[in-house]
Amino acid sequence: MRPLLVLVLAGVACTSATEKSRRAWDKAVTGRDGASKGAGGSGGGRGSTRGNAPRDNWQALAQFTTDASETLSGGSTTVSVPRLAKQMCSEVPEALSEDPPPDAVRCAPKSPFAALGHEFELELGRDSTIGLVARDLSDQDSGELVRQIMQRLRGICREPWASASRADNALADFHRCPTATGAEVVVGRFPTNLAAGQWHFSLAVLGPG
Repeated sequence: MRPLLVLVLAGVACTSATEKSRRAWDKAVTGRDGASKGAGGSGGGRGSTRGNAPRDNWQALAQFTTDASETLSGGSTTVSVPRLAKQMCSEVPEALSEDPPPDAVRCAPKSPFAALGHEFELELGRDSTIGLVARDLSDQDSGELVRQIMQRLRGICREPWASASRADNALADFHRCPTATGAEVVVGRFPTNLAAGQWHFSLAVLGPG
């Protein structure tokens, strides 16, 4: 299992653990503690609120998933995160110039993606992972995103969606399906701060191998 999804699927069951999980997630993506940094050094963007909502583009999300599954069809040996960042990020993350580079980076995509009034950030992993994430969502919005994405991406799946959640982690809600390219799509959510009602949503494509 890939490092990013290990953290997501492992999940947590209490507020203190969710905070620890969120910090670990940020550190995995940025190589440091705290909020993620983009190419300009500013904090990573959060899901937009509906008061300033971008236009939903479900078709673009489906095309993103299809393109990512084709890009990753050759497995991790064919994936270069710096090359993907140049192709897909609006600005190449500064973290890629660090030594050693982080296992994964987060950036704003060149072409914005949005659904239910929330914009997504792009995540790229050395372990053959391309994904979109939205943070600090409500329980309702994160749950609806999972439901809508599963419904709208059914045509990409070679087999029906299967649960990827764990019996010992009732709060995390993840589902996966294989694609015709050999890549796998994983969609789901987990709480980052139950007391504040904050959830993290992820749509990830994993290369084979």
